Amino acid sequence: MRRFLDSHVADPVGRPTRSMRRVAGVVAAGAMVACTTAVLAGSSVTASPSTSLPREALSAQEGIGDPYFPQAGNPGYRVRHYDIDVSYTPATRVLAGTTTVVLRAAARLPSFNLDLLLRASRVTVNGTRADFSQGRHELTVRPSEPVGAGEVARVAVTYRGKPIGIGYGAETPFEKTATGAIAVGEPPIAAWWFPSNDHPSDKATFTTTLTVPRGYEAISNGALTGRRTTKGVTVWTWSVRSQLATYLAFAAFGQYDVQRGRTASGIPYLYAFEHGLGDVSAAARRSVRSTPSILRWLEQVWGGYPYENVGGVVPNVRLGYALENQTRPVYGRDMFRYGPYRSLVVHELAHQWFGDRVAVRRWRHIWLNEGYATYSEWLWSRHNGGRTPQQQLRVRYDNLEASNPFWKLEIGDPGRERLFDSAVYDRGAMTLQALRNRLGTRAFFRVSRQWVRGNADGLGSTRELKLLAERVSGEQLDGLFKAWLFSGSKPAPTRANGL
Repeated sequence: MRRFLDSHVADPVGRPTRSMRRVAGVVAAGAMVACTTAVLAGSSVTASPSTSLPREALSAQEGIGDPYFPQAGNPGYRVRHYDIDVSYTPATRVLAGTTTVVLRAAARLPSFNLDLLLRASRVTVNGTRADFSQGRHELTVRPSEPVGAGEVARVAVTYRGKPIGIGYGAETPFEKTATGAIAVGEPPIAAWWFPSNDHPSDKATFTTTLTVPRGYEAISNGALTGRRTTKGVTVWTWSVRSQLATYLAFAAFGQYDVQRGRTASGIPYLYAFEHGLGDVSAAARRSVRSTPSILRWLEQVWGGYPYENVGGVVPNVRLGYALENQTRPVYGRDMFRYGPYRSLVVHELAHQWFGDRVAVRRWRHIWLNEGYATYSEWLWSRHNGGRTPQQQLRVRYDNLEASNPFWKLEIGDPGRERLFDSAVYDRGAMTLQALRNRLGTRAFFRVSRQWVRGNADGLGSTRELKLLAERVSGEQLDGLFKAWLFSGSKPAPTRANGL
């Protein structure tokens, strides 16, 4: 994610920046639950609270065990597939439909929870009506017979509501656009439009069927596998065969100029620009249409593109950010206010490797996503004759005094309220350059590529990256990771710290 900053501020490089990272919104997202804090000492990882529970207690636990968002997800099952089938009517702003969640029970489940903010009217488990109750955020399902440990169940939830304006805390990520609406956000968005096990550690495949009035488009992740118009409505069906985290799923409803084609290497692309973009239209189109050339360059850096489709969506709304939705990033119109913004496209596409292909086990590891995406921007700068990553590191290190708040945040565990703080991005990238200095260029890129290959469609943590880097290089890296990620102070200028 990259967030827009209306008032320009000079960064340590001495140039104005027109993007900032999501800070305030996450406080609201975190208001979904009461805060508990987990502290990572050095590079160690605290265990999920669910690991100490008896298996039969898993179904009763509301959260998956992430201390930043304790109520998100459920540890009693893993989702295999989401089959979302909803309609959206811009005139009434009503979203209605049925989502079928195919899950495998990790323990005997006399009941279990799904995350959903819209009102459910019917729930079935394997075709049989189930009792349910609904709180503000949790849908608790009680099947007629418990789901046995290891069993696969099909849970169908029928629901409806007006998601625009529904807030949880101060978060309202389902937004009205010029001709329709868009469901997009991070960390929370899924609960506004489909029931889910809403945490990045539980990925699944998706089939998304979106019905809109005739003359409207409905766009989501993956491949467009069906489109038909009948009785005044158009039904769009999208399929994602790779593993997708719930917050990376999106839906755009409205009137869009849709452009399709293939990259030089044969990857299908789809761009969508909502009508009425006006003075930002040309910049938005130039930026998003640079996707194939940027993708080709990123493949040279990080290895083959991990998905079967690519593209970008520009809704006509001031989102204040761009987000790395899997296969098809979403860019708010305001991101192009000052002209083409190709480094933004680099950032969001780099997330397809770091954040999408390899998701974080817990939200505290977010620097792995944003650090690598920002580092990709630094590599892009060098590719285009600008500052090298080493120069980017030095200009920040040399110009920011030890007393600067930039150094105070422990970015390896930044806390819910500062999940998208600028330090998470810039110091994340600095950490990677320091690691490169310590290991050498060849070993660093070997580690990074192996990180993506070894965790493809899976999860990663700070500790796992450190162990991989140590295994590849033969170096002991506790000190470097502690200095850059967990010390809350400016790293000492030593070789051990990559300086």
